[in-house]
Amino acid sequence: MHTFYCEYEILDHARDDCMTFFGGMTPADDAKELGKVKLLGRWSTAGEGRGFCIAQARDAKEVQDWLFTWVSMANIKVYPILDDNEARRIILGKQPSYQVDYSRSNSVALPGETLYFINYKFQEGKRMEGFAAFANLTEKEDQQDAGNNTCFGRWHNLGTGSGVAICSSPSVEDVYTWAFHWAAICDCEITPVTTDAECRDVIKGKPDFPQKHRALMEKMGLAQ
Repeated sequence: MHTFYCEYEILDHARDDCMTFFGGMTPADDAKELGKVKLLGRWSTAGEGRGFCIAQARDAKEVQDWLFTWVSMANIKVYPILDDNEARRIILGKQPSYQVDYSRSNSVALPGETLYFINYKFQEGKRMEGFAAFANLTEKEDQQDAGNNTCFGRWHNLGTGSGVAICSSPSVEDVYTWAFHWAAICDCEITPVTTDAECRDVIKGKPDFPQKHRALMEKMGLAQ
């Protein structure tokens, strides 16, 4: 299986319809739409009409087949990525001393916390130093580096010296403390996000949602 990172931004003219359509989808609708693709996590920032997702598929065609549903409503960029275990194996040239668990990648934030999506990129001339610092972290050092934040998943683009992570953080201070550990060699863009279920709750919570959704389904020929 190949792992892909997707960034999407809803087109201005389609924002209302796209959010209404997405807000009305059920888990069964998601499964049907995904087809053979396995969604490891999807996170949204509704105020900007954009978001991020991590998915696995046998090849790029399966991913594009899934994403084609949305091309009239959004621009979507796709990049191949590696998880911590794969990236460390390439950088070190051997199996890492421990394996990172990715079973919680689509988790909600811990009680009283917020989900943050982090885009990182090593600074010019610091890429190899950054790779080495990351790859040689012990399991204990990795946990200490994250501090009070709970990392649910981290993925890497070794071709550009960049990557992404999703974490649950008890405060803004905590998530920026983690980023500050890498400030000498790495730039981090940190975005508060919601899960699919949370985003849909926001959309469906608006008073006019039922009427808008019914009208959209009729316009798309999908009304039951």
